[in-house]
Amino acid sequence: MLIKNAVAELADLSFDMLEAFIFSCGSTKILARNMGMLDSKYYSSMQSLSRNGYIKKINNDQFLITPKMLLRLAEIDLMESDWADIEWDGSWKIIAFDIPESKKRERNIFRSLIKRMGFIGIQNSVFIAPYADFEQLANLRVYLKIEKYISFFEAKSAATDDDQALREKFNLK
Repeated sequence: MLIKNAVAELADLSFDMLEAFIFSCGSTKILARNMGMLDSKYYSSMQSLSRNGYIKKINNDQFLITPKMLLRLAEIDLMESDWADIEWDGSWKIIAFDIPESKKRERNIFRSLIKRMGFIGIQNSVFIAPYADFEQLANLRVYLKIEKYISFFEAKSAATDDDQALREKFNLK
């Protein structure tokens, strides 16, 4: 629970602040002890984070959170959102994007995340879902440096439109 709270607090900070976030070895050891983590498990965890590129040891007393870790924190924050527990307000959340080939990696990351969050494709680069937190998604697109290629929309079905197939797909009344 303590780790989840710490991750949530980090995810709430702006991405610009996190780009230079440094933490001390001492603070992580205190956190590990408060969680009841054995020293051997602590060292193993820190080595694993470093080996996988999530943190970088600056010196014997400090670590730097890498961009890879920042992206992972953003993913965790988005994936832990309980949008489905929210009562549907009747409007569809739509994401449309046209991300160039030069940003293929970022496009794939973004597309993968919105699909895992429950968005479904209705066209090649247009996705829809009944729930979304556009503020979280906006932070992600800024972090990935693709904000100018992505637009968010909210739409209600017109009386002449039939969105029954979408309602059924999302198990909505």
